[in-house]
Amino acid sequence: MGVYEASIIAVLTGMFRISPVLLLPALGEAMSERAGVFNVGLEGYMLMGALFGYYGAILTGNPWAGIAMGIVGGMLLSVVHAYFTITQKANQILCGIALWILGMGLTSFIFRAVEISGGVKYFEPVVLPGLSKIPLLGPVLFQQNAIVYITLLLVFFFAFVLFRTPFGLITRGTGDNPLAVDIAGRNVSLIRYANVLICGAMAGFGGAYMSLAILDRFVENMTAGRGFVALALVIFGNWNPWWILGGTLIFTLVDSFQIHIQAAGAILVPYPFLLMSPYVLALIILIFSGRKAVGAAKLFIPYTKGED
Repeated sequence: MGVYEASIIAVLTGMFRISPVLLLPALGEAMSERAGVFNVGLEGYMLMGALFGYYGAILTGNPWAGIAMGIVGGMLLSVVHAYFTITQKANQILCGIALWILGMGLTSFIFRAVEISGGVKYFEPVVLPGLSKIPLLGPVLFQQNAIVYITLLLVFFFAFVLFRTPFGLITRGTGDNPLAVDIAGRNVSLIRYANVLICGAMAGFGGAYMSLAILDRFVENMTAGRGFVALALVIFGNWNPWWILGGTLIFTLVDSFQIHIQAAGAILVPYPFLLMSPYVLALIILIFSGRKAVGAAKLFIPYTKGED
């Protein structure tokens, strides 16, 4: 295998390996926004998931218990967001910003107060027999850890649920015309609660994956703005799981490339410029895709029973 081929495989492998960090929260956010609730505090959900996941894995010695705890951590903040924005009809943006700040501060406080340290090494690559031998595609796609495979399956799952099931139809209707859903005898608040909790669970899952499979430890504010990138990917993907997957892979391809360049020392570019390159790409994509993106008609708007 030549140097260039090895580099291409390394970059593409990294692209898929780090994609769940963004794809999981973005899928959950798409469901929430389809129901009419915007979660700008996604970053806070991810941090809670990262901390809870790390502690859960360390205390139990079981990485799957860590993932479960991370999901719970993300849901804890999302239920607060749901209560204030759906039940109390608070401003979704302001509430989300408050929870983002709360997530940053609370995770830093807990991490410093509860002294558990040390790295973890979980979710090693799972080599799929036969498929892993396919040239180029084998080492890139079929030698990933279990969470990467689960995340790709979740894209199928969310696309099916959103566009092929009654729950998906009701969710989309709740975001576009909650009065019609109410008249049909469905509980608008309950549907929105369910989707906000799904968002929290998926964001917590992504955060836990980051601490358990990417950095192998918890670091304060470790998400570094990825929650906001996930929000941008939802808009880029037009609230469609398949397009969100495509946008995620574009971002993680650039991210993986800049990591590989730094590790190889191939070009004499200051590392901060390499670090910011994926975010610049996300900003450019958002500027152009946001012009044509059309979200739920009642996104950001609280629903009062009987009112349009």
